[in-house]
Amino acid sequence: MFKSPMIHAAPSILLTNGRVYRSAWDEVPADSIVVNDGKVIWTGAADAAPATGETIDLNGATVIPGLTDAHIHLFAIAHARLQVPVTPRDAASITGVLDLLAARAKEIAAGRWVYAAGLDENGLAEHRLPTRAEIDAVIPDHPVMIRRFCGHIGVVNSAALELLNIDDGTADPEGGHFGRDSNGRLDGSAVESAAELMFRSVPPLDTLELIDALRSTIIDSTKLGLVAAVEAAVGFTVGFDEEFAVWNSIRAQGATQPMRLGFMNQLDPSEAAERRLKPALDADWQSMTLKYFADGIVGGRTSAVSEDFVDTPSRGMFMRDEAELQRVIGEAHADGWQVAVHCTGDRAIDCIIEAYEKAQATHPRADARHRVEHYFVPPAGGLARMKALGALVVTQPSFLTRMRRSITGAFGPRADICYPGRTVIDAGVTYIASSDAPTGSWSPWDGIGDAVGRASDSGAPIGADETVTVREAIHSYTVGGAIAMKQESWRGTLENGMAADLVVLDRDPFTTDAALLKSTQVLLTMVRGAVVHDALKQDAMPHQDEWRSAAHSA
Repeated sequence: MFKSPMIHAAPSILLTNGRVYRSAWDEVPADSIVVNDGKVIWTGAADAAPATGETIDLNGATVIPGLTDAHIHLFAIAHARLQVPVTPRDAASITGVLDLLAARAKEIAAGRWVYAAGLDENGLAEHRLPTRAEIDAVIPDHPVMIRRFCGHIGVVNSAALELLNIDDGTADPEGGHFGRDSNGRLDGSAVESAAELMFRSVPPLDTLELIDALRSTIIDSTKLGLVAAVEAAVGFTVGFDEEFAVWNSIRAQGATQPMRLGFMNQLDPSEAAERRLKPALDADWQSMTLKYFADGIVGGRTSAVSEDFVDTPSRGMFMRDEAELQRVIGEAHADGWQVAVHCTGDRAIDCIIEAYEKAQATHPRADARHRVEHYFVPPAGGLARMKALGALVVTQPSFLTRMRRSITGAFGPRADICYPGRTVIDAGVTYIASSDAPTGSWSPWDGIGDAVGRASDSGAPIGADETVTVREAIHSYTVGGAIAMKQESWRGTLENGMAADLVVLDRDPFTTDAALLKSTQVLLTMVRGAVVHDALKQDAMPHQDEWRSAAHSA
């Protein structure tokens, strides 16, 4: 099981000559803050500050509580770093994608796999996925596996299909399907559970390289202002046991990680019990959540919706039988787990709210804080039921920019109700913004900007009535993220006695033009009272050196 970290006591530090907001609602910022032994012990005017062992001159910069990404796939980001990048930034057309794959194939021996990640057909000139035949024509001697940026869709060539023992006669699995051309032949694409079968079957990447990439990913997250993150599904990328082993390898190396971590385990309760896993709260390495997928994604038109998509005569699908899914959720609830469920369509969301209601009625629990991830297409009356349950909406505002073409294509005028913000808050339901990176933008500032502007910087606002204020958006990443992890009693604000988890920014987000929020730069990040990222000094932080060296000496 995950172990608790060894915390290193930090010296007393005065951060002064800045604008210190104790919370998103603080309208009269202090100019200084003192932290000691991992906690905030004082805020106020510099001339009244207690003596400290170290002083950091902020030079007018702004301090706010550190941000939490309550739904991110750090493992997937690290995994993608070891593959050929084929995002729209890397290639603007299918030909461009194929050129990148071919270049990689020339670098390796015949027969070795070519792995690529980040594909998004919405950013390609053709607005479609490459086909098996197109890949075959360029790379006949290597099996090829391309992951769409969402992780729900894969594309392979003929060599890969042969090695995976998948042919035209292979039946579609429950909760997914293989793409086929007009003659019924496999076109190389696979969606949802069919893609998952392929992802689990290909040869794994080098474990040591993956561990190193994951550690770098965590460090890079602190540079964006993240002090905590919830890994959104241990098992989603390559399988639970494989991912669990990598995470525990990092934990076993001993040095304290530069960010507080929480984990959603993609397991049924019986599978968790077989692995002797139980829900456990922990300040730095927390495992209290089981994660499920109710339906698919808008981009694949696999979201379980109640009306046909505008551009596709379909209402999506569930990933598993609805009654079975509700039964499993009930068992997880009874076992004391927080439950988080991927729900994008209104049919799926309604099913999961009902599952939570049934679970609570059968096994009443105080403060279960079950989660609905995405809440993309809201069902009628859903928010009132969520409020009654004390359930959380964990949303990803940057999807409004990243998926603009998919959203408008799938829903037309109905797009304005997608990814609600204002109505969630007004209904009294806890609104928690997050990234779902690499699907959404890794930067929380993109998420904050899109929560406020509804992607107005890339076109007409989607659902202009659903905008939230800057203070509400930042609250959702500070206190909101802590609420998702049941940690709001001791972190998320910078009041005296709270955890010294903070970020220093190059601008005041509460007074700057909202259109510039996405350009915010993080100058310094502090976790547990220790500086983990410092662009003010341009120095590598000692504890990061320690953390990196632990990876290479283990």
